[in-house]
Amino acid sequence: MSSPFYEQSVPKWKMALVFIGAVVITAFAVKGFLKIKKKGVKAAVEQKAPPDLEKLFSAATLVEEGEFVIFGTNNPTLEIALSGKFDRMPIGKGKCAFCHLFVEGHKQDRCPDLRGLEARSHGRTQDARYKMFSEKYAEAPEPISGLNAKATTGGEYILESIYCPDCYVVEGFGISGSGGLRSEMPVMNHMPYLLSDYEIIAVASYLQEKDTPGDFSKVTAKEDWQNYFKKELPLPDGSPKIFASIESMAETEKLIDPIELIIEKKGCFVCHRIPGIPAARSGLIGPILAMKSSAARRLASPEYQKAVFEGRAKATTEREYVMESILDPAAFIPPGFRSGDGMPTDYSRKLTIGDLEKVVDYLLKIDEEMVEKEGLSSPVGLTE
Repeated sequence: MSSPFYEQSVPKWKMALVFIGAVVITAFAVKGFLKIKKKGVKAAVEQKAPPDLEKLFSAATLVEEGEFVIFGTNNPTLEIALSGKFDRMPIGKGKCAFCHLFVEGHKQDRCPDLRGLEARSHGRTQDARYKMFSEKYAEAPEPISGLNAKATTGGEYILESIYCPDCYVVEGFGISGSGGLRSEMPVMNHMPYLLSDYEIIAVASYLQEKDTPGDFSKVTAKEDWQNYFKKELPLPDGSPKIFASIESMAETEKLIDPIELIIEKKGCFVCHRIPGIPAARSGLIGPILAMKSSAARRLASPEYQKAVFEGRAKATTEREYVMESILDPAAFIPPGFRSGDGMPTDYSRKLTIGDLEKVVDYLLKIDEEMVEKEGLSSPVGLTE
């Protein structure tokens, strides 16, 4: 009679098969782990691989990047507005085509004509007007950019005009009331546009090449940047961004900027006409900001109610509407205007709470009587 233990024991041949199977499985697992580890190491090496600086800073790449920053496309063509009266070029991150004329037929002359800029740039630093600005900022730099007017080459002048528009203001293009000494152009590496150093080099490169397409011999912006700033070339994402973080809100709210300065710093005047703001008298892109008169009218309009029904708009009061139009401009586009007309969509990160409240308070005091008193009118071909 066999014992219970003998009946339950496993034959040696089965134990051998189990052992061999375990060895095989272990071998495959180790091989797979090593393969995954090898891929991970390779990926890590690839991620840490330095960028191809030669390609990044080649004239062709810089010109292409600059064109995209300006127009948001590498195939910019003149567009005809819905009204047929307001022709424009596409608008990219830099918003340059809002104010500058780039091609024949483009109806933007608020700021200097950029056709032929490369040729003009070489003599700019030698004229008496540039020397006047150079002397003005010789001892103390221009306060917003922190730069002196010190360009010595055409390329340095183009770069300086982007970083420090007040370092030289073309005659006839100064802010009203400034004696021609302050430019309407924002400092482009500050809010609201926050172009990086690399993007600015790219824009300057495009402006040097645009009048002779395909001829990169005039593209010296990379070398000009190094000579001007005496620093290593910046990587595409190497420039600090100047956002008002949640942590800094309490501090930034303590800064009491007058409403005129807030509107200038945030670039509102570039697109909008705003009664009471000397710099905001010629904006050609957005509606006149007379919210005491227009906010209630827009809230009650069928177009706004449709936006509410579709879940895009949510305001129920005039104050909520003005805030919504600043923080979420795509929620409602007033009739006669287009969603591609470039209202920045990130003011929720760029405005402090204090700035936002002050702007809303001011806009809600403006009515049509103030508009008529200052002789302002809607942008060409655009009406509500």
